[in-house]
Amino acid sequence: MKSLISLLFLCLAAPAIAAPAQAGGYALELVDEGGAPLATFNHRGQTYVVGQYGLRYNVRVVNRTGARIEAVVTVDGRDVVTGEHGSYQNRGYVIDPYGSVTVEGFRQSHSQVAAFRFTSPGDSYAGRRGSVRNNGVIGVAVFREKTYRPRPQPIARPRRYSRGDELRKQRADLDMLEGEDVADARAGAAAAEASPAPDVATRGGGGYGRMSRRPAAPARQNLGTQYGESMYSSVVEVPFQRRSGRPDTVLSLYYDDWDGLRAKGVPVDPPYYSGTPDPFPRRFAPPPR
Repeated sequence: MKSLISLLFLCLAAPAIAAPAQAGGYALELVDEGGAPLATFNHRGQTYVVGQYGLRYNVRVVNRTGARIEAVVTVDGRDVVTGEHGSYQNRGYVIDPYGSVTVEGFRQSHSQVAAFRFTSPGDSYAGRRGSVRNNGVIGVAVFREKTYRPRPQPIARPRRYSRGDELRKQRADLDMLEGEDVADARAGAAAAEASPAPDVATRGGGGYGRMSRRPAAPARQNLGTQYGESMYSSVVEVPFQRRSGRPDTVLSLYYDDWDGLRAKGVPVDPPYYSGTPDPFPRRFAPPPR
């Protein structure tokens, strides 16, 4: 009797830990104090992170490109540097090519920040400043640096003179004999023709808008981010000129506790199976739903 040995790879519909929010060579994720990413799930094109009340977390932005960038970060719609409403005009963190930055809190000075901690919406920094509408979202606007390229210099080429060139030279010589007035007038016209036109400065259109947008009609929000305890986090200011007033990429992710994500329909739980399991079912493995 021949025995049939089957190797079955059953791909269940259980939610797997997803990748961070990423686009255009940039990534955004939440990590714990030790640098480990928090549990992350993808749902309907959005990235969701599971938070826990009282847990301290950091925001990590990764630059996977060969250009230096500036990252403007908001938490609950509040800029992490100024504490005001998020805007593309606010300053950000400069990240070197193929580098990353870990934002540990709302900046208080060049050497200190107020730690990010999950808390209730009313106790959040945004809530204490009068608005909980944007609780539960973290955004990053990425600006690439403006670079300057030297203009190529024109190459001088030898000129060949023709019969027409000789006639024009003869007319010029006759003009010189006609008098200084005629010659000066013609010289002025030639100079006006040769002078370059004045430069015209152009400006790009479009205004600045808010960075963060929440999904339409969220079920509820159980967590916000607290203006936590002061901790050491040193930075220095460096010059940076943006290539454009509009960001090259905007990344966002949403967070809540397990119950809050379930209420939003995020599949954070494995599928539930009922009935008595059979160790040797008399059929081949069907495809998953």
